[in-house]
Amino acid sequence: MEQVKIEEGLLKRITFRMSNEEWEKLEKMLKRSRHRSMSELIRAMLFKGKVIVVSHDDSLDLTMEQLSAIRTELHRIGVNVNQLTAKFHSEPMAEGRLLQVKEIQDEFKEMGKKVEELMRIIKKLSYRWLPE
Repeated sequence: MEQVKIEEGLLKRITFRMSNEEWEKLEKMLKRSRHRSMSELIRAMLFKGKVIVVSHDDSLDLTMEQLSAIRTELHRIGVNVNQLTAKFHSEPMAEGRLLQVKEIQDEFKEMGKKVEELMRIIKKLSYRWLPE
């Protein structure tokens, strides 16, 4: 016979009945929650009044990849702007500074495109997740 491990300080047992549908709902919640056992889940529901459920929406995978790529690009642009600004300040000649300004402008144009792309993604997400 398998020995039941009693959690520390939990000495009282409660037994009650439920339908198969109710049990299946609890099992699904347990799988999606951070609780390790059914008892832990039910105690959290009973005494804390809430259960944190972790879910993953596969339909957002592409969106998350796009956001990650935009973040990487914006970081790259920021590094480039910082480097160009440092060159600008160390350039003694006006013509050299003008060239640095042109390159910085190009980087800001690229950043503008990425921000527009980011805004399109955010707009799509807001239509999907926020009520009108």
